[in-house]
Amino acid sequence: MQDRRNFLKLGAGAALGGLASTMPGTVMASECGEIKWNESADVIVVGSGFAGLSAALNAKRSGVGSVLVLEKMQVIGGNSAINGGWLAIPKNPIQLAQGITDDCPAELVSDQMISGRGMANEAILSNIANHALDVYQLCIETGVKFREGFNIQVGGHNKARAIRTQHGTGGDITTKLYEAGVKEGIDYRLQHYIEDFIMDGQEIIGLKVRQNYRFPDLTTGKSIFIKANKAVVLANGGFARNMELRAAVDPSLDPTLDGTNALGATGEVMLTAMAHGALPVHLNLIQTGHWGSPDEGGFGWSVALLSISWHEGMAVSVLNGKRFMNERADRKTCSEAIMKNRYQDGSPAYPIVFFNHDDHIGDDRVVRALRDKMAWKVDSLEQMAKQFKVPLQSLKDSVKQHNQHVQQRQDPLFDRKMDTAVELKPPFVVSRVWPKVHYCMGGLKTDIGARVIDGRSMKPIKKLYAIGEVSGGVHGEARLSSTSCLECVAMGIVVSETIKSDVQG
Repeated sequence: MQDRRNFLKLGAGAALGGLASTMPGTVMASECGEIKWNESADVIVVGSGFAGLSAALNAKRSGVGSVLVLEKMQVIGGNSAINGGWLAIPKNPIQLAQGITDDCPAELVSDQMISGRGMANEAILSNIANHALDVYQLCIETGVKFREGFNIQVGGHNKARAIRTQHGTGGDITTKLYEAGVKEGIDYRLQHYIEDFIMDGQEIIGLKVRQNYRFPDLTTGKSIFIKANKAVVLANGGFARNMELRAAVDPSLDPTLDGTNALGATGEVMLTAMAHGALPVHLNLIQTGHWGSPDEGGFGWSVALLSISWHEGMAVSVLNGKRFMNERADRKTCSEAIMKNRYQDGSPAYPIVFFNHDDHIGDDRVVRALRDKMAWKVDSLEQMAKQFKVPLQSLKDSVKQHNQHVQQRQDPLFDRKMDTAVELKPPFVVSRVWPKVHYCMGGLKTDIGARVIDGRSMKPIKKLYAIGEVSGGVHGEARLSSTSCLECVAMGIVVSETIKSDVQG
């Protein structure tokens, strides 16, 4: 136990006033006298998703000392555990075996800069991309298994560079990183909620933590003080489930949209950092996933099923039976096109997407989707038109036109790349589609080494770092598919290097 006279600076609730009082998870901090530390750790990591688990493991391996991971929920993994398990890795072994030898990190960054629409951070994206093979090796070394021979081109990428975990879930990665950390002596604590930061000027020296917290009840548990000897790494994710904050930063975002995030993605640690001077960037840039299904809640199976539809099949408006977008464009482009499909009263006219059933007999993506009734097997276009109330003749014309485009290997309507498209013939697998709020591009401003920037001085807050979705300004207006896991695990490597350098320097 260590005593040190210090003061809690103004907490998130007080700094953000009335807005914060409506937020789940914000607290009011008051001045206190002598702090009696309950315990200490050299590095404290907040959050146990891809970013937090990678940061903890790499920090431990770097030799900076003891590592403590604090997770507010009752399970390890956060949003990452329910992620789709995609990783964009230029020059990955499967890509090379497919004969794609001309890819490189710079090409990935180029695709991301285009998707970011002038708002992305090229230096940070380059740092991430240059660690892509390190991320792959870390996954392999900790026991992560990827689908054999699976490497595809996903929306917004100019080459096939996306590999996927064996079970199509981020849990394949979080589990292995956690297991490796346990073996190497990392201390993981569940149900530990961050109430406030303890600051000494522009330096974080510890955390006020509510131990044995039961989400979302802030009256549960008790407060303790944990001293951070060398670093605090924020890896707590985004705020997509904080409806009040969503509405405040982007009033244009349809408030009826469902979300893919776990319920704990409420962003209170980010708000607390802001109250202590951390500079926020791009909070209004909230991305929707264009692969959401209105027929299932949360993340669901739709992302897996639609990875088939976007490549092989087509999307059609139920209003007129016609295609309305490039199915392989980036998330922002597709989401905006999908959400234009509305009835006269403004309610969603859910478009349908479909592909050939018999090309995927036994495919677990199809089996699960049909089982859970977020997709349906139909035996003819007539059945499809009747079931989903689509003009039949227009639907037939659209399928005929699609098949012609497949034969010609070009799409004069929307300039879709047709290299993986197939001629459509019954029976079909059909699902409905509508975007879901998925990812917050905004968060805390950091430098290339993940140091959090103080907006009052534009200098790093000492010993405070942020990685993953809680950091902001990295992707600009739109994040490309398969790059989140890459970013989080790569920045876990980067931040460990930064902490070691800062400690030594």
